[in-house]
Amino acid sequence: MNLYQIEQAYIQGRDLAEINELYKTEIADITEEQQVEVWRQVCGFVNVEMVDYLIAKGWRTAGVEDSNGDTLLHFLATPLRSYDYFIAEKRVYECTKKLLEAKVSPLRKNSQGETALMLAAKIGYTEMLEAYAETGAKIDFNDRNGNTILHILASNSSSAISDYEKSLERLMIHQRDENYDENNQRHLQERRQLEWRHHVDKARFNQFITFAIVGREFGIDPLQRNNEKRTAVEVAIGQKSKSIGAILKGVDFNDQEKVSLYFNAGGMDLHQACAEKDLEAIDALIKLGENVNEIYDKEGDRFNGMTPLAIAMQKHSVEITDLLLKNGADATTVDSKGWHPFRHLYDINSTIAVHIDLFHNKVFQKILKAYLDAGFDINSLLDDEENTLLTLSAKYADRLMMHNSYTISKVLLDEATYAGADVNKTNRDGISALMYLCATGLERGEKSLLTLLEQGASTELIDKNGKTALIYAVNNDRKSDAQTYCELMAEFGDLLIDAKDNTQQSALDYVVAKDNEALVAWLVGKM
Repeated sequence: MNLYQIEQAYIQGRDLAEINELYKTEIADITEEQQVEVWRQVCGFVNVEMVDYLIAKGWRTAGVEDSNGDTLLHFLATPLRSYDYFIAEKRVYECTKKLLEAKVSPLRKNSQGETALMLAAKIGYTEMLEAYAETGAKIDFNDRNGNTILHILASNSSSAISDYEKSLERLMIHQRDENYDENNQRHLQERRQLEWRHHVDKARFNQFITFAIVGREFGIDPLQRNNEKRTAVEVAIGQKSKSIGAILKGVDFNDQEKVSLYFNAGGMDLHQACAEKDLEAIDALIKLGENVNEIYDKEGDRFNGMTPLAIAMQKHSVEITDLLLKNGADATTVDSKGWHPFRHLYDINSTIAVHIDLFHNKVFQKILKAYLDAGFDINSLLDDEENTLLTLSAKYADRLMMHNSYTISKVLLDEATYAGADVNKTNRDGISALMYLCATGLERGEKSLLTLLEQGASTELIDKNGKTALIYAVNNDRKSDAQTYCELMAEFGDLLIDAKDNTQQSALDYVVAKDNEALVAWLVGKM
């Protein structure tokens, strides 16, 4: 039995009547085991006429399975040579109806726990779904992971969308080619191939769109959660399948003015759009009237409790920040933690995503400018510890990864200082930016410390534990750095050398305990 020859006949576009004659010759004396392979090919190429012929010949349909547990309906939902063979409209519907009428079970699952309709959802076979619904076959099975057919559709939709976009782009490039000659056979053949590819990819993309629409109409809930607590809408968003996401969430096609906005939003809410850094979606959602100051309420999500501005801050997006602020987002608002968006800049989810290009492009300076332009007070309290941007940046100065000598702290310490920040403002614990910097390494803190001192930072402040800036400096674990900071501060003000903290320890006591002989000598010389 030479099924390869018949497969090539399909690919070459030979007439189905001719192909069916090839079958009749090949299958005259085949065994029952070989019949399964014939069924696989006939159903895979959706040859309705041959299905009729084999059923009429008395071939068994009900209970027929291959070694994987796939039935004839599974074969139908697994198209053969899908890249270079296009199945005409209505053939899948007709073939499904015939197989169901021939008692092929729509309930049976293969060894992967998949029904035929689940496989159909992977490729957007809407006609199979329609045939199932019309005959009353069950369409709301979940797979082993709790996925509905809409989850499955969404998780497989990105490739169809990508193929469609790529084939359109290739065709448009060819159409714009000034060297194209319609009298050149090679050029003409290339154009026709690109047009055919685009036609096929567009049809397959539309299959996914139609499946999503019909699936909702037939009562499959796009908001049902799978075992990972994700809805089909969320799966589509994760796959960046905006058209599918929009349809699954719901589009009012009667409101023509808003249809394009819903598709641009892609099924996302404003928080999801910020997390995906989708400027087009954010703009659409703002025009659809979403609240730009709403706190995200989704338990278990990493952005739960955050405002859109806070998410934009963690994503280091100037464009999103600017768009939100210019459309009513409050530059002073805090989230459910009592954190201002700038506080989230120092969260681990932000800091691990920092890279050198952000500094080269002055992203953090631009974000701060957008806030200042929107009315942000540079001395605002950013968290429940009453840190300002200046004290917060100084607090994290020694903790962040450096990128060619840059850190977020270094950049914003300078920017905040020159933007008029109160260099002597302290947090709830009475700690100033200068005190925090005294505990950092020279590479990270020296220039910023000098900037603060030059702008009037006091060396005489005392925190709630009685510690002075000098005591912070002498406790620096790097002995030479400790002395450098002490010497620099001595150039700008009184170090309060004799002051003792709440444990009755002076700066000299701490230096002696740390066995920093050079600094002991220097301090004694200053007394």
